[in-house]
Amino acid sequence: MKSNLTFSPGLPMMLALALLGGCSKAVDNQAASNNASQAPAIEVIDDPDTPRADDMNVTVERPTDAWVGRWAGPEGLFLDIQPSSDGRPDHVSITNRDTLDRQAEYSGVSEGATIRFVRDGRDVTIRPGTGAETGFKYLADKSDCLILIPGREGYCR
Repeated sequence: MKSNLTFSPGLPMMLALALLGGCSKAVDNQAASNNASQAPAIEVIDDPDTPRADDMNVTVERPTDAWVGRWAGPEGLFLDIQPSSDGRPDHVSITNRDTLDRQAEYSGVSEGATIRFVRDGRDVTIRPGTGAETGFKYLADKSDCLILIPGREGYCR
């Protein structure tokens, strides 16, 4: 049996377009973007005294940065705080003579207005204070001091 249908080379293309045209939905991108909520505008004010984050040479000043140097205790005891030799910004090197028989070195971390380190397996916090808080008569009249153990251990300038 012979068919009377003739095949046109453009027929499959027309059928595909007709099928796709009926299945697709027109998208109005402009309407969708008009419905999106707008982010609030943020005003940026440059303060010449404030370091910018995009400045590659930004130096952040921490309260503990002023503590670098040697602090004296009674009878030759001392606390010496220096920037870390590995260059990490929040880390410090501590040399401490806390008894007449011991001088040791420790690594500390600046956290806000304190420095934390581990000595004899215990966490020690260095904080600012007064000579009276050190517990030593020798330091009682001083005002620029660092306290490690209130009433028992502190060092002043």
